[in-house]
Amino acid sequence: MAWKKLVLAIVWIAALAGWGALAAFYFTDPSLGAWAAAVTGVAVLTEVAFWTTAAVLGITLWESRKAIWRFVTRPFRRKA
Repeated sequence: MAWKKLVLAIVWIAALAGWGALAAFYFTDPSLGAWAAAVTGVAVLTEVAFWTTAAVLGITLWESRKAIWRFVTRPFRRKA
C-alpha cells in the first residue's frame, strides 16, 4: 500500500516542479520555439501524472474488489 502513495507523490512532485521550472523559464525571455517545447514537455509530464493516478486508482479498486468478493463468497465455500 505504501508504494502507491510513494509513486503518486513522486509523479505529482515532478509535475509541480515542472510547472515551477516553466514559470521560472518564462522570466528568462525564451524564444517561441523554446517556450513551445517547454510548455509541451510540462503538459506531457502533467498528463503522465494524471494517467499514473488513474492507474493506481484502478489497481486499488481491483484489489478492493477482490477482497470484497472473498468476503461475500466466504459462507458459500467448502471447508476442507
